Amino acid sequence: MLGFGDHISESIAHFMGYFSTSVEAVKMRLEYREFKDAPDVPQSHGEILAIQTDPQMQLAPGTFVPDGNYLPMPWTASSNDVLPGVNIEPIDVQLYGHNLYHTAVPIHSSGNGNGQSLEQGPFIGPEVPETSMVLQQTSHMEDNDIVITGNHSPANLHWGDNADLATLSVSALLVSNAFSHDLPDTASGMAQFFSDQSDSMDVAEGLLTGISGITVVASPTAGIYVNGTTVSKAPVLDDYKPAQLATPNTPESATGHQALVINGKDIAGTVSLEAGSNILVNEIVLTNTGTSGAHFAVAGNYYNINAIVQTNAYSDIDSFGNGFVGQQQSCGPSTNAMNIADFISSTGHVQVPAATGEAPVFPQNWQVTVMNGDLMQMNWISQYNFLSDNDAHVLSSTGSYTTITTGSNGMLNTASFANLCNSYDLVIIGGHLYSGNLIFQTNVLFDDDTMTTGNGTGAYSGTLSTSDNLLWNSASIQSAGTTNWATGLPDHYKEAMSGLADGNYKMPDGFRSDAALQGMAGLKMLYISGNVYDLNYISQTNILGDSDFVARYEDALRATSHDTVWDLSTGSNALINVATIVDGGHGNGTSYAGGGVYSDSILIQAEIIAQQPGHGSGQGQPLANEIIAFLDDDASPSPDADHTPIHLLDTTHSVDVMQTALA
Repeated sequence: MLGFGDHISESIAHFMGYFSTSVEAVKMRLEYREFKDAPDVPQSHGEILAIQTDPQMQLAPGTFVPDGNYLPMPWTASSNDVLPGVNIEPIDVQLYGHNLYHTAVPIHSSGNGNGQSLEQGPFIGPEVPETSMVLQQTSHMEDNDIVITGNHSPANLHWGDNADLATLSVSALLVSNAFSHDLPDTASGMAQFFSDQSDSMDVAEGLLTGISGITVVASPTAGIYVNGTTVSKAPVLDDYKPAQLATPNTPESATGHQALVINGKDIAGTVSLEAGSNILVNEIVLTNTGTSGAHFAVAGNYYNINAIVQTNAYSDIDSFGNGFVGQQQSCGPSTNAMNIADFISSTGHVQVPAATGEAPVFPQNWQVTVMNGDLMQMNWISQYNFLSDNDAHVLSSTGSYTTITTGSNGMLNTASFANLCNSYDLVIIGGHLYSGNLIFQTNVLFDDDTMTTGNGTGAYSGTLSTSDNLLWNSASIQSAGTTNWATGLPDHYKEAMSGLADGNYKMPDGFRSDAALQGMAGLKMLYISGNVYDLNYISQTNILGDSDFVARYEDALRATSHDTVWDLSTGSNALINVATIVDGGHGNGTSYAGGGVYSDSILIQAEIIAQQPGHGSGQGQPLANEIIAFLDDDASPSPDADHTPIHLLDTTHSVDVMQTALA
């Protein structure tokens, strides 16, 4: 019998199913609570490209050149060596039973017998440089000091008065005033400058010859001139330096001590004063080989001028009063003025190879450098020093050791320039050739000192120097001159000039047998279609006013004791001009001018010494007042002129000599 009576088993099964369902629900709730939303992962773009930059980068622009014209470098076809002579024989060709002979046609025959060769054309050289230098150096100093020790103040104390210095400077500068000093700024102005200088030489020779203190030498020969006299050896500067400047200023170490007892009788002391010892120096060395060549050929004229003008002017008139009268005889004027000029002729000769039994060597070709237009090589240098050192000292001695220095000033202008360009075996000029070397040197010193005493000052004890000055002008010109120049052009030079002017650079056959060119297998040639201007100009000026006033006193404490040692120096000044020009010259070999050869040179050495009635004559000649009378009646200032400081000379020239080619 089937029945449903097992209720216990059914209940147990129901409970187990329910229990399992509950357990699963709990598990689902635990898993839900533990569930966390995963964050979004950012999108990857890779590494950022980093570029390093320099914000401080600087770009240096090139030098500004106004009005610059670009010209491409000239080119020529590449040349080959001359082909040797080759004998060419006809070749028989059988063509349909007929003999055809091929005739050899030479490309060019150079006259090498039966051989045929290709003649080499002329080489084209690099462009010739054009150099000009303008230099102006100016120094100006005013060092007018007043020193008063003690309670003394003399009346009518003048200070910084340069009126008399201005008068003396005018007289000195008038010596070279006949020459033009304007800076040429164009090629036409350069030609006029040479013409004016030649005329100025004639004028200066006529006006200055015979004036006392001035020596004029027209067309000086090679040699050394010192103060208008020829000598065999030039003086040395070290032998003429003032004693105060020649002595080294090195302090000595103290080796002991001295007791000073102030009792009114045995007071010892020293007063040292240095109010002079000024030195002004202008120095220049100029070397020019701008268009140097062994041989020259000029279609026009050759002009050569050389001039040295040197002037030393000084006033060394000292006044001694009261206690200084006894020192007047031992402190006479001792100023040395030296004008030294040296003309050196560097003319040489091209060495011709000695005969060896072999056939002589002559040029077979040349290298051509062409410059169209004028060539200007100019060096213009101006150096100027002005110093006013008029000091006033009122010194009192109280038994102490006193050292006062109000001088010892130094001014220096120095320059050295060398224009070293290419040299050529032959220089051909289609126009004129102008060559000039000019040196102007002027020294002006006004050293009128006043020495006085007061207040019962006793006899002077010690050393005193109020002069011992040096004025030094030294100039040297080394040039070639016109010894090797001849007028008239050989035919092959005329042919070369005509061909070069038309653009034909082939060397004429006449050069292949020119005896002056023997030993040169090939020529390095420069052709200039216009004029050549070669000028070296130097101007040097030193002006010094050193008029010192010294008054010495002794205080009442020392009225009965006069053992103070005074060491006073108001002179020992040095004004030095040194100039040297070394000109490479225009032709050490045989040179020709189609027109004329003109040479003009002059040497002027002047010494102007101011004198007053009652003073010693010193050295040299008296003041040449005739200069002003001959050269310029209105140049000398009026005696009633205001006492004002002298001003700098007008040395402002336009330095644009190459028409904006100098930046």
